Amino acid sequence: MCLSPEALMLFLSLLPQHIVETGPDRIVVHAELRDAVWLAREEEWCTAAPQVDAALRGGVGQEV
Repeated sequence: MCLSPEALMLFLSLLPQHIVETGPDRIVVHAELRDAVWLAREEEWCTAAPQVDAALRGGVGQEV
């Protein structure tokens, strides 16, 4: 999932600041279950967090 810098900043402004760690090309949101890492990509910020969460919920990669 990717967001414009403006959309990401709006989203981050809704979060408690103590869970957000920022750097020039990386932002980490220390969420309750796991960290969500946002990476700068050209004109957008992207994260794989939704795909990771979906894979974990669906049991992808887990043995039965």
